[in-house]
Amino acid sequence: MSLKFVDAHCHLHEFLETTIEHFKDIIIVAVSDDEPSSIKTLQLAEKFNNVIPCVGIHPWYVDKVGFDELRRIEKIIANAKCIGEVGLDKKFVPETYPRQLEFFKEFLRLAREYSLPMNIHAAGTWNEVLELLRKYDIEKALFHWYTGPLNLIDEIVSMRYYISINVALKIQEKHKKVVEYAPLTHMLTESDGPYDYRGIKLEPTLIKSVVEWISRIKKYDFETVKETIYYNLKKFLRI
Repeated sequence: MSLKFVDAHCHLHEFLETTIEHFKDIIIVAVSDDEPSSIKTLQLAEKFNNVIPCVGIHPWYVDKVGFDELRRIEKIIANAKCIGEVGLDKKFVPETYPRQLEFFKEFLRLAREYSLPMNIHAAGTWNEVLELLRKYDIEKALFHWYTGPLNLIDEIVSMRYYISINVALKIQEKHKKVVEYAPLTHMLTESDGPYDYRGIKLEPTLIKSVVEWISRIKKYDFETVKETIYYNLKKFLRI
């Protein structure tokens, strides 16, 4: 039996359910941005058996919500399979960094308390996030759309964490270098859809092309890449 493709980071709540019907051959780790989207993500996971739900508050949203929203997410966290999208961002929203840090530390605490893996946004904060994961003794973490320093990948791998490779690999040179450097054993694939990146409309149906690109760059056959990523996901989610 052929194993399914993996989209390890997708904002599925932003897609129409009629569109999601077309993603059934892909395992989708669905991340959330806030409490309403967390609730919707959990509902989608009940309806579609290929959906793995994550709940959280995106670092871009922390200035739009109060800590009461975080507490409400804590009440539904037992129904989730991971925490995300959470993290820190000095690249796009540096002005809210202190508040981001407060929220992220709370999610680190919850991840440790509930033994949940973390699906992480770390734009411009790769080192800071890694240090906090170490400090809070987080067992499983995924650095989504990794474009950080190549030498930091060694540390990420040594801590048994993962990085995900985005469809943007086709045109983003620094992302190609990440694929060249990182071991396939700690790699996942993602769409981060729905998002328009430099003319590419990111969505789960493009995951096959990501596997093809990784296969070409790493010089592994297509099925080996596909199967390795599938089993990497199982290890990341401990299933």
